[in-house]
Amino acid sequence: MEAKHEPLKIYFLPFMALGHMIPMVKLARVVASRGEHVTIITTPSNAKLFSKLIDQDRATLGSHIIIHTINFPSKEVGLPEGLENMSSATDNDGAAKICTAANLLQQQVEAFVESNPPHVIITDMMFTWSGQLTSCKGIPRLVFSPLSIFDACITLAIAKLNVSSNSGSAFTVPGLPHAITLTVMPSLGFIRFTQKILDAMENSLGVIVECFLELEAEYAEHYEKLTGRKVWHVGPASLMLNNHMKDVNSELNDMREDIVECLNWLDEQQNESVVYISFGSLCRFPDEQLSEIACGIEASGHKFVWVVRKEDNDDDNEWLPRGFEERMREEKRGKVVKGWVPQVRILNHPAIGAFLTQCGLNAMLEAIGCGVPMITMPGFGDQYYHEKHITQVCGFGVEVGAQEWTVSPYGGSKSVVRRERIEDAVKRLMNSESEEGVRVRRQAKELREKALEAVKEGGSSHTNLTTMIRDIKHLVFNDGKRNNFV
Repeated sequence: MEAKHEPLKIYFLPFMALGHMIPMVKLARVVASRGEHVTIITTPSNAKLFSKLIDQDRATLGSHIIIHTINFPSKEVGLPEGLENMSSATDNDGAAKICTAANLLQQQVEAFVESNPPHVIITDMMFTWSGQLTSCKGIPRLVFSPLSIFDACITLAIAKLNVSSNSGSAFTVPGLPHAITLTVMPSLGFIRFTQKILDAMENSLGVIVECFLELEAEYAEHYEKLTGRKVWHVGPASLMLNNHMKDVNSELNDMREDIVECLNWLDEQQNESVVYISFGSLCRFPDEQLSEIACGIEASGHKFVWVVRKEDNDDDNEWLPRGFEERMREEKRGKVVKGWVPQVRILNHPAIGAFLTQCGLNAMLEAIGCGVPMITMPGFGDQYYHEKHITQVCGFGVEVGAQEWTVSPYGGSKSVVRRERIEDAVKRLMNSESEEGVRVRRQAKELREKALEAVKEGGSSHTNLTTMIRDIKHLVFNDGKRNNFV
């Protein structure tokens, strides 16, 4: 019989960007629901983003999960008080200062760890200094990656090559399980930056990713052979949470009036007849690109719900084509909603037939969890890789593509994807009788079933999480030899 151990004391250290923080906090909640003692270390403004959920877990599930706040060095980096998350930055300067501040958190984290040592620390991959901290303290470390292992494999493959980022022709990445063709090449700066982060994982016990194994099994095997690092596929955490938890703000009476109106409008639409459009919390398209998206979706003839950032949706809406909103209202064609929306709830609505998105990993996993096919239009960074994973490997999306590789969401692309490409992609996927549309929609539904199976008891993600916790306990409470962590 396997020995029983006390609960693990686990610290989670999420990076200050919604695309990193949301999945990591979800994972922390899942781990706490398993009976482990979890502490999430973050700054005051970021803590407010999820403190209600943590309070709810303690009250309804009895989870042993708390938030420990550390000071954000606003003055030291020249940021205004309260601006502590990438989604609040408006330019590259602000984003760079947040990254600088993240490095300055090391001393506070180290002091907390020294006075209250945990059994294990799970840190976001962006905290490259965490390896030094845990090595000095003799504390095991796991790295949480908001990148998929597919992304990591492409990065490692390209880093070995001498390829110009200005190459105007399509390029097939060698040495991968599939023939992946990039139409725009990453900048050398992006390759070096990502490579540095991957290298910083070297002295960890392994890498935790939000994907489920069935989504990228060949790439997990490929990565482990290349690096010798263990990969733990434990997602999507949102589906695990849905098995036994309910997030706040999920009821209609908790929502803004415009969101309720949007959901009521969706209730009136035919199944799979509406395109949901959202480009995430960071992606910032220039006005010309936003106008091209509007023209493309209008020309497609299909209905839509378009979620825009508050900064994009100013009082004058000058970026919209003249008369766009009036025509859409008269034709009852679509809704433009500004600010936060319950994205998973919308994606789960039977009226939604496609998701036009920037291809962030969270968006990709949410689409899979809802069985919604994707129309891919990457905005920056690793999103170009995700597009290829969606369209060339998994086959549950139609590609719009991009004109150039943009490293930052704040600098803005100099080239614009024209309306004709957007119109064509929407029509190809939404055509219920086309062979391509039928194939892509069928693949999206099949992936959803695989994701749901993965998080069930006995499924790959559920089993991986159970095994990971068991092996950490064996490491911590038994012989302490890392070579047993396999």
